[in-house]
Amino acid sequence: MAESGAGARHLHGALSALQQHNLPSAAGEAAAALEQFALEGDATGAAAAHQVLAMVAAGRGDLRTALAHVDAAIPLREQTADQEGLASLYQERFEIALALGDLAGARNALLKQKDAHERAGDREGSAHARHQLAQILLQEGQIDAAEALAQEAIFGLEGPQGARGRSALHLLLANIEVARGTPEKGIRHGKEALELARQARFRPGEIDALQQLGAMHGAMGEFAAGRRALEEALVGRELLKDLEGRAQALRELATLEFAAGEVEAGFERLDYAVRTLREAQNFFGEVTLLQLLQAFADEHSRTDLGDRAGREMVEAAARTEDAEAIAAAQFALATRLAGAGDLAGARNSFSAAHALHNQAGQVHEAAVSLGMLGQVCAAMGDPVGIEMMRESLAALDGMGSEAADALRPILAELNAGGL
Repeated sequence: MAESGAGARHLHGALSALQQHNLPSAAGEAAAALEQFALEGDATGAAAAHQVLAMVAAGRGDLRTALAHVDAAIPLREQTADQEGLASLYQERFEIALALGDLAGARNALLKQKDAHERAGDREGSAHARHQLAQILLQEGQIDAAEALAQEAIFGLEGPQGARGRSALHLLLANIEVARGTPEKGIRHGKEALELARQARFRPGEIDALQQLGAMHGAMGEFAAGRRALEEALVGRELLKDLEGRAQALRELATLEFAAGEVEAGFERLDYAVRTLREAQNFFGEVTLLQLLQAFADEHSRTDLGDRAGREMVEAAARTEDAEAIAAAQFALATRLAGAGDLAGARNSFSAAHALHNQAGQVHEAAVSLGMLGQVCAAMGDPVGIEMMRESLAALDGMGSEAADALRPILAELNAGGL
């Protein structure tokens, strides 16, 4: 009894450390608990310890180790016929598989989670698993199967207590109809989702429905209806202090306004969305939005905005501290500067991109950026450019890259000119 108590104390210590984000302490306590429970043959305790170790590994970004602990805990939960515990483990397995990009593994985990909920008689849990599984199937293009699961989940959530879940499922059905090419049916599901969220007095669900309805109306060219819904959703995101949601609503509004020909309004929305993601410290998202802003600027001949977005993209990428992202931003800016005739600026940015490509081990990208740098240097009259281009061409030829075909005639022309 004393030993079993020791395992429980270690497990409690691990959970307390996890709540305080003290991962080393949580790992040590959970490992001690696992050892104690294993000695005692306590499958329930051992499963719980494995689950904590999985959380610690996931918190460290070590998803493979996290998956191994989840897989070790599953047979222990099966041994004790703990269906709720099994469902929880399969949810973790689903999330880890999704993070690893393993859609088949994620789908399999959801199927098993659904079965565990059904054995436990948990209709709400079963509906939630069906909802997630339908999302995966839709992502894989299995539209009819996704719809069938979503409808099954709705039938499993009858009554006023299930209104929130049915609202979310109708939003999924709206997406399914859009994917099928029947947006009118999607609008009907979106309106049903909105009504259910309002009946349940569930403000986040109401805002989600408004935002999706606005995007669908906009895509159908119904700009006035789309703007009304999206602006109401934006106000809701502001009140909830939901920065990510605010940025998405602004992006949807910008897309609608560009489509409606209200170009300046569209740029204002995108600019606000960029600042929102910066405030949220979602720097990768900020880079993505700046790329979109740049694309719209080029489409509408707003060189000033495109150049500014290119420079801000480099700054945003630097905040990610990801060498590949910074290199891509520098390369994009260099290409823009070269096209504008700013050869000195282009040389600096191509040089930075080349160094970062090498640092990130991107051999092909490094060869391409070296070739571009060589072209700029040659255009500036610096003979080192020819050597850079020759080195780049040799590397690209060695990789069998199609980029070599673009560089070869440029280098041949420069050689023929006596450079």
